[in-house]
Amino acid sequence: MRARTTISVLSAVLVVLGAVFFVTSRPKPQPAVEERPYVWQVDMDDLAKIAIGIPSEGKREAWVQHEDQYWYFDEPNGPRVDMKRWGGGIPLILSGPAANRRIAEKADDATLERYGLADPLMRISLELKDGTAISIDAGDRTPDGLACYVMLTDARDVFTVDVTWYGVLERLVREPPYPP
Repeated sequence: MRARTTISVLSAVLVVLGAVFFVTSRPKPQPAVEERPYVWQVDMDDLAKIAIGIPSEGKREAWVQHEDQYWYFDEPNGPRVDMKRWGGGIPLILSGPAANRRIAEKADDATLERYGLADPLMRISLELKDGTAISIDAGDRTPDGLACYVMLTDARDVFTVDVTWYGVLERLVREPPYPP
């Protein structure tokens, strides 16, 4: 009889320990990830004209989408862009980058100067098929070099976006996607 009582007590202790282990070893829910804000957002199919300039170098390239849905250099009898370099990616990344974070809202001139936006490194102009114009300035890199500062020129809200976004657009100007 004593053995049965001991077995019952040990079984109860084992069940309690199992329950405690089950409750305490469950993974904790991950904190909710905040959605990243978009600096601007348009449908890439609404883009009609793209112009990107690097003012400090005096370089600028522009492209327009023709009725055949291909992109062409915006110059008289401009050639069609090299689709191997252009693909669908350029209109996609220009439809609106997700920002890493918002740095400033309605930035004053001193703030724009601090982030390299008073004299931007890159100027982007987008024209939509409905005639809407969007102007974007890109400034300096962040101190860690992983992002750069961007803003809608009219809004003056400063965001950071991944530096690779800037690099792709910079390459389009420095090495334009002319057909082979």
